[in-house]
Amino acid sequence: MTSQRARPSKERVGRLFWKFFVLITVFQVGSDLLVRVWTVERQRIAMVFHKPAASIVGIVEHLKNHEPPAPVPAPRFEVEDILADIVASLGSATLLAWLFSKPIRSLHSALTDAADGNLNVRIADRMGPVNDELKDLGVEFDRMISRLRTLIVAQRQLLKDVSHEMRSPIARIEAAIGLAIQQPDQAPALMERIQRESVRMDKLIGELLALSRLQANVDNQLDEEIDLRELLSDIVDDAQLEASASGRLIRVVSELDGVARGNVALLRRAVENVLRNAIKFSDPGGVVDVGAAPGAGGRVAVISVRDTGTGVPESEVANIFDPFFRSSTHARKEGTGLGLAIAKRVIESHGGSISASNVPGGGLLVNIELPLLQG
Repeated sequence: MTSQRARPSKERVGRLFWKFFVLITVFQVGSDLLVRVWTVERQRIAMVFHKPAASIVGIVEHLKNHEPPAPVPAPRFEVEDILADIVASLGSATLLAWLFSKPIRSLHSALTDAADGNLNVRIADRMGPVNDELKDLGVEFDRMISRLRTLIVAQRQLLKDVSHEMRSPIARIEAAIGLAIQQPDQAPALMERIQRESVRMDKLIGELLALSRLQANVDNQLDEEIDLRELLSDIVDDAQLEASASGRLIRVVSELDGVARGNVALLRRAVENVLRNAIKFSDPGGVVDVGAAPGAGGRVAVISVRDTGTGVPESEVANIFDPFFRSSTHARKEGTGLGLAIAKRVIESHGGSISASNVPGGGLLVNIELPLLQG
């Protein structure tokens, strides 16, 4: 395997050498010829007009007198000059091929390893100690491989989580169907259970499609001007009905008056996901506090959502925005586990950030920062 990889690399270096050699020789011989021709022509002009630089008056006088030009020797190209140019070209081509051969071999080897599935390969340190274009190419290659590895690992984990999430409702549906066959008198109740599981699976598939489209940046036209005060007011009004039905209250303190650029439907969904998550995990009869204010000198909008639940263990706070993550304290809560993951992807696609932290005394605080249009 090693010899098969090394052979094409050496062939490329050989072709690169001959390209360098031909180009350098052509340009060097051509430039020498031009210099010699120009030197002869200058001598011809000086001999015709009897001075180093001809003036317009001299040219006119010469034309009047019709003096024949003095003979000037034609430019000569000695064999020694040609050999010297070839030797110089050989030396230059050899040096250039040697300088380029190591980075090319490193890049070729890394590309071959990546094609074989090895995404741990890195080449920036092998592209030479000098920070030039080749070094920059190695850095960008490493960044690309690192990004690919992250995406592939995330994809594998997502497939694993999806299979796990789908297995449970499918198993419950199969069990309910089996019971309905064995106990026909229980069929109506079992059909209700099958319907609930079907609705849950449909919701899960919808969330998965939304997350995959966001990760692929499909249909993400972020060119709308969004009044954040109006958007937040609409979201809270809709969520208040859901909160009231479960005995919870949403309390809003807003000092925000700004406009952001993005996709209003996506941004609405992201904030709704955070707010509904807070409603779901707040204690019965609790209050969900929603705040909005300018931050960073008016350059960003800060939207905060705080619930009155039990919070999340500190070791799990950093993971709550991962797909399918469920806190150990809320493992039995219903949901797809994708709401906060979708919110994070939407906020980041708008150039913002989202974070979470436990609040002393209980509850979880989620902060959303979005850049505001200036002027």
